[in-house]
Amino acid sequence: SVAGLSPVLTFSDIVTLCQMPWGLEGYSPLREYHYLLLDTACAVDHADGKQLATVAERLRLLPCPVIAVGAVAAPVLLRGVDVIVTSVLEAAVLIRNINEHPLAAMTLVQLLRHNEEVSPAMGLFAESLAYASLQGGVEFARVKKALLANMRLPDSAQHSGSAVLLERRGDVLHISLNRPHARNAYGAALRDDLYEALQLLNMNHGLRKAVVRGEGSCFCTGGDLAEFGTVPDTSTAHAIRSSRSVGQLLLQLGARLEFRLHRACIGSGIELPAFAAHVVADGNTFMQLPEIKLGLLPGAGGTVSMLRRIGRH
Repeated sequence: SVAGLSPVLTFSDIVTLCQMPWGLEGYSPLREYHYLLLDTACAVDHADGKQLATVAERLRLLPCPVIAVGAVAAPVLLRGVDVIVTSVLEAAVLIRNINEHPLAAMTLVQLLRHNEEVSPAMGLFAESLAYASLQGGVEFARVKKALLANMRLPDSAQHSGSAVLLERRGDVLHISLNRPHARNAYGAALRDDLYEALQLLNMNHGLRKAVVRGEGSCFCTGGDLAEFGTVPDTSTAHAIRSSRSVGQLLLQLGARLEFRLHRACIGSGIELPAFAAHVVADGNTFMQLPEIKLGLLPGAGGTVSMLRRIGRH
């Protein structure tokens, strides 16, 4: 069983709730249910295309994740669905994460719905605003306090060289993430050096492509936890992302980029490579997007790059 389970609604249930002024008010981070479970295997033979589309649009506006349970009998309903599972039991891990971080879960699905319909550049803009909102939120504050109290940060004195190494071989620029002591955690120095390396590729048309790899035991473990909370406010953080957008450069240069991955590719460690035309991964590579557990969402371009790569669902 799944604790605190929201009722599984049929299509008919949703139609009835849509006809009531406050029928779906209970589905929100601020109300009783933080997600909605929809039985999409139920019969919808009596519904015409217009009614199905209307219900899908109403679900798409809900301020919470919509989880489809079972095979989707009417594909038009997919527009109003955020994730598909085969059973309620399979949804258990999603439900646990949603209930622990309902504001982050809501913001993520709203952002993905939005980014599905706008240009990639506008998607990056929206992602930065959404990320800034959660950075200033109660869920991230709670997680950040616990993390900083318990984690042992790497000794930055172990490594004082450049965060990114560059080497030109013929018409290929080789870019290496060079923070092996911190498992190439994506901090401000690495972000800025990577931005400058990509600008070099952007300006030099004699370079055919760039190959990006990570030094040390893995490609990249994502955002540098040691820098959590060091930016004075969330609007300044948004301004920094807007001024030096690595994601925007990756969008422009994707056709000229190849990423070579090994072992951990967490958070930004997979969000950034997903922009590239070519990604080569060793057999020991694994990928994670754990941001919801931090009260955040993917903030290095992942709600654009991953969305374009594998789709919203």
